[in-house]
Amino acid sequence: MITSLILIWMSLGSIPPAEGTLVLNVTGLEAARGSLFVAVYDKEDNFRKKEKPVGGRIIPVKKTPAMEVSFEGLAYGRYAVAVFHDLNGNGKLDANTLGIPKEPYAFSNNPVVKWAPPDFQEALFDFKNPRLTLGLELKRWKEY
Repeated sequence: MITSLILIWMSLGSIPPAEGTLVLNVTGLEAARGSLFVAVYDKEDNFRKKEKPVGGRIIPVKKTPAMEVSFEGLAYGRYAVAVFHDLNGNGKLDANTLGIPKEPYAFSNNPVVKWAPPDFQEALFDFKNPRLTLGLELKRWKEY
């Protein structure tokens, strides 16, 4: 009985972790100013809601044309990522009177998002590796 418990205890140490590191390689930074707003979402109902990400970062942009953003200890699951470059530092994605963004933005899977933002399913990806790197290309509305 004790031998069995010891073997069970020892085998628990070999269970792979249920979390890893998500690395985002954000390209298309056009100016070394402002901040990069990055949000990771795990639920469709929360997607693109400022106060609802499971992980988020606001990072000063000090170089171009790319930055790497990491989320360590992220639980395995299904996620969608939204990013924008706040060029003027006002803390929001500026838009014109029609609601068209004036600043660069990107989503996981790099979907085409010219006339409407993507839905959760379009940006959704599976995270189930100890380390996963995704590329996100910032674009302006006119570039899609």
